[in-house]
Amino acid sequence: MRVAIIGAGVAGLASARRCLENGFDPIVYERSKIVGGTWVYEERTGVDEFGLPVHTSMYKNLMTNLPKELMDFPNFPYKDLDNISFLEPWQVQEYIEQFTEHFGLNKHIQFCSLVTSVERLTNNWQVTVEDLKTKTLKTEYYDAVMVCNGHNASPFTPDIPGKDDFEGVQIHSHDYRIPEHFTNMNVLIIGSGPSGIDICSDVSKVANQVYFSHHKPELIEKEFPKNVVHLPDVELFSKKTVCFKDKTKQTLDAVIYCTGFKITLSFLKPSCGINVLNDKLITPLHKNIINMNNPSMGFIGYLNMTFVFRIFDLQVRYYLEFLRKNCLSRLDSMVTTMTPVTTHFLGENMLNYCKSLVSDKNKVEPIPSIYFEIYFGCHELKQKYFRSYQSSVFKIINNDEYLIEFDAENAKNK
Repeated sequence: MRVAIIGAGVAGLASARRCLENGFDPIVYERSKIVGGTWVYEERTGVDEFGLPVHTSMYKNLMTNLPKELMDFPNFPYKDLDNISFLEPWQVQEYIEQFTEHFGLNKHIQFCSLVTSVERLTNNWQVTVEDLKTKTLKTEYYDAVMVCNGHNASPFTPDIPGKDDFEGVQIHSHDYRIPEHFTNMNVLIIGSGPSGIDICSDVSKVANQVYFSHHKPELIEKEFPKNVVHLPDVELFSKKTVCFKDKTKQTLDAVIYCTGFKITLSFLKPSCGINVLNDKLITPLHKNIINMNNPSMGFIGYLNMTFVFRIFDLQVRYYLEFLRKNCLSRLDSMVTTMTPVTTHFLGENMLNYCKSLVSDKNKVEPIPSIYFEIYFGCHELKQKYFRSYQSSVFKIINNDEYLIEFDAENAKNK
């Protein structure tokens, strides 16, 4: 079975590996020159050398908010990093490149290849690809398609009154790279997801004042740098100032929108049978994976609030078993037993979701429970030691036990 895989980030590489292990014939299309997807650090912002929007949102000083013990593919551990758990981006990228090399995936990847169109024909898929170096198009035909190009590349910026009148710097976190651009400035951070919290702390090292706009009371109790002020949602901008919902005003030099991303799948033509509702929800997807209108198209990695590598791998194994078990000729008849998801957020539902992909019938091996225990254990540690939890080291003893090495006496307990 020929399988087109769109994207060579974590989801696409997991897909290619398992396709090869199960006797499928994968071709991976990657628009950039290297593997890694969102883990690639690119100093450039705006457009790349091909005139396309830069894909990655990675910034220089990022440190992972989950330990590497939750950021590995099954049966391929990190090497020579036994004494640290929380990594810098280059370390994760290096691991991804080692994984690609180890499983011989490079020869199945076509780099600088932009998928411009996917169409459903009567019995197969038509995939049109642009060679970005030669500016030529080619068309290939596949039995199945796995969409793995991610959902953190197209910035969402809220429409706030007066935004266009503001004369200072305005960027989205997608274009944030280093804090030095904001030296001695009064900076407003809008949004309190992981990147908002992280960039707030990063910018505070060099900024004069950081105003952190959010509506999470629990964050106010956490310890932030002294030059960070918590404020409510923004009401409106003027040329040099911002007014908040509590009617306070502040003079600003720059705004960083940490307000998330839109899902864009413009290369999927109407015949694919996929819609994106409000730029947030791909539908109709069964188990967040199977295109219910055309089950030989699967989506891998369109999840939020989870640990990525092993859960993406589980999605892949579930989907390939689904294809293998039902054969292409029987896929359409399976749709009557499916229900579409209403969200891509997992969070507290993560364990139940993963269990739903595993059953005695489909022969899909579960993720060992120890990884879920580490995930929730890390969350508890973060809640207790907000500023210092990333100095901890997680060690897996066996499938039932793990330990955390952490100097709590020297950690600031906030």
